[in-house]
This record gives sequence, structure tokens and C-alpha cells, in this order.
Amino acid sequence: MQSRLRPTPKIFAEINMVPFTDVVLVLLVIFMVTTPFLFQGDFQVKLPKVAAPSPNLPETVTITVTQGDKIYLDSTEVAVDSLKAKLEEIVRQKPRALFMINADKNVSHGTVAGVLSQAYQAGVSKVGIAVELPSDGAPGR
Repeated sequence: MQSRLRPTPKIFAEINMVPFTDVVLVLLVIFMVTTPFLFQGDFQVKLPKVAAPSPNLPETVTITVTQGDKIYLDSTEVAVDSLKAKLEEIVRQKPRALFMINADKNVSHGTVAGVLSQAYQAGVSKVGIAVELPSDGAPGR
């Protein structure tokens, strides 16, 4: 008779999902923050060859950068310090000229970027970068 007077305790079989969700969100944030650092510096870029004709314009000035970081304006060697002044002079003489950069493939990207920077500071508005045409006409690797 006592069992009828006293109710039997019920067992609650629920799982509280709030702490689990908090942990998952914290882990997600950690992975999102650290992922860019895992891949930084692991990529090697090989620039492709391009199948495009080189422009034959009457007013084309060639800037050549050789492997030893020597810079030539058309066929005359130019010191890095005087490149901007020489380019300004050419821009005054030929304002519509296209400046074509021929850089050896082993020249550092920073050297070519420095030449481009000096060209833009000198007022050059049309710049092209010469590429090697593959012999079969298909884009290379």
C-alpha cells in the first residue's frame, strides 16, 4: 500500500547540448584562425608560357632585366639609380610609347616589381611583360 501513496521517481535521460555546442564552436574558431598559417609559404608558382603574338608597335621601348640584375633601356645599360630619370625623359619624348619589360625567368620578382615601380613613378602608363611563345602554339606549363 505504501507504493501507491508514494510516486516512484522518474529518471530524466536528457543530454544538455549547450556545453557540447560551445566546445564545437570554440574548436571551429581555432581551426579557422590557424588554417591560413598552415599553408603559408608552401606554394610554389610556375608561370606559364603564353601563346600570344608580341606587339610590333612603332613606339616600343624595351626594358631588359638580365640575370645579374643589370638593366638595359633598349640596348643601353642603365644604372638602377638613373632608371627613373631616363624613363621620364623617354615619356616626354614619346608619350604614347609602350614599354615592354623583358626579364630573364631567373630574375627575382622583387627586381621586376622595382623596375615596374620606377616606371610608374616616371609616368609610364602602358607597360607590357614579354613572355616566351611555345614552339607548338599551345599554352605551356
